[in-house]
Amino acid sequence: MVSTDFEVIRRKARVRYELRRLRMGVVGALPLAVVAGITVLFAHDRAQTLWLGVAATLMAAVMIVYGRSPQRAVLPGIAAGCVPLALALCANRMHGCTDDACASLCLPACALGGVVAGISVASVAVQIRLGLGFWIPASILAILTGSLGCSCVGYSGIVGLVIGYGAGVVPALLRRLVGTTRR
Repeated sequence: MVSTDFEVIRRKARVRYELRRLRMGVVGALPLAVVAGITVLFAHDRAQTLWLGVAATLMAAVMIVYGRSPQRAVLPGIAAGCVPLALALCANRMHGCTDDACASLCLPACALGGVVAGISVASVAVQIRLGLGFWIPASILAILTGSLGCSCVGYSGIVGLVIGYGAGVVPALLRRLVGTTRR
């Protein structure tokens, strides 16, 4: 076999390998695309929810294709983000009214969901002892997924989600960072 034949075979194998990884990323992100599509049906601002869904789905696909720690962060990030998503969608249909005024429960649901999402990402990361290569992608994906529902009151719902998420994840992250510097 001539060396040019080997190069052609190697190049074709590499292309097949990359196409399989790309297909794996698309198939792996497909459930999130379905969740985002369903969420768009219940959203008040459908355009914003659609863009957040596209961003979350693309982020998940890229993380799966990239592999390593970001790939391991996809499922915990999406699962954690589904908590504020579900809470916000439920709260979006309920409100408390008195004779004087009405109050939406969406913002408190987003903040509470953010706390739960932050705690769940932190517990997974601490349990399997992963570094920032897991924490950051899982956090981004959890916030993007949760933002699908938390956009019900506009950007203030997303801000409430991020603040709640920080309240849930920062203590464990600081403990992890301080614990690694002492050793």
